[in-house]
Amino acid sequence: MTLLPFRCHPLLKSRVWGGEQLLEWNKPLPGGNTNRWGESWELADLPEDIPDGRSIIRDGPLAGQNFRDAMTQHAQMLLGDLPRSPHGGFPLLVKLLDAQRNLSVQVHPTAEYAATHPGACTKDEAWLILDAKPKSLLYTGLAEGVTPAELHAAAQRGQDLKPLMHAVPAIPGACHVLPSGTCHALGAGILVAEFQTPSDTTYRIWDWGREGREMHLDQALACMSPGRAAPPCTTPADADGLEINIVANTPAFVLRTLRSSDQRVVKSPPSDRPEIWMVLEGEMQCESMRWKKGDTVFFPANRDVAIEVGAGSHWVHCHLPFGQERFA
Repeated sequence: MTLLPFRCHPLLKSRVWGGEQLLEWNKPLPGGNTNRWGESWELADLPEDIPDGRSIIRDGPLAGQNFRDAMTQHAQMLLGDLPRSPHGGFPLLVKLLDAQRNLSVQVHPTAEYAATHPGACTKDEAWLILDAKPKSLLYTGLAEGVTPAELHAAAQRGQDLKPLMHAVPAIPGACHVLPSGTCHALGAGILVAEFQTPSDTTYRIWDWGREGREMHLDQALACMSPGRAAPPCTTPADADGLEINIVANTPAFVLRTLRSSDQRVVKSPPSDRPEIWMVLEGEMQCESMRWKKGDTVFFPANRDVAIEVGAGSHWVHCHLPFGQERFA
């Protein structure tokens, strides 16, 4: 049996910093704009102890199945030779984030920290900026000359940490890669697609004066890297009339954005790896399935399909490049 690409039902997360912009990305927000919906988990397979952390398949013969169960039953067809994550799941988590307010200043465990702290997992991530209000900022590390110990001490004193952080203007189309250990925060007025290794371990350092959420200052200091993330880097790779840009190239995933100026057919032949598409603009069709803005589509390893892409369509292509040694 050859499996067609499929979507999963979004897992919607209410967040203190969220809003209602996910409606514009065709997400069925419960209560419309009456709640602060910050995240749509598009493809998720996290450990069982994380509530509502596993996607349910939406399309095709596997519709209604838990993504983890489907991988277990159809491992070769879905994954090919792709290794699983350390907890036995799919090695990527894909989200949309609507930051109507600032996210907390935070850090995720490094590999060295995780190796000696059971339950802690690394989280390498990339933020592809989809929309941003004028003058919006994101924070991608420490300001020049600031050490992790100085940031920790300032947080203990309850200081405003903005002057100690490296601030970057939010520009739609830019992609920021944030390795584990990078102190970071997504600023207000930004919507991003987030591709990350599958972990929900977060150590908060500062929450912009909001009360009621736990901080993890000592854990953050123990795994915080000095300096800042590298600036966005785009590598053009146009081919056959498609505008292609490599926007993130990491050991865990490679992200390309593609734009088609005309209507065309894009083939996706069988591979030893699955891949993931996210539609940013336009419409696409695969047999009887139609995809639109905001749809995230999983392409099984044993796929053999042709996608009808509408003129002006714009999408993200996520390739999983790592070999069997990645999680050894």
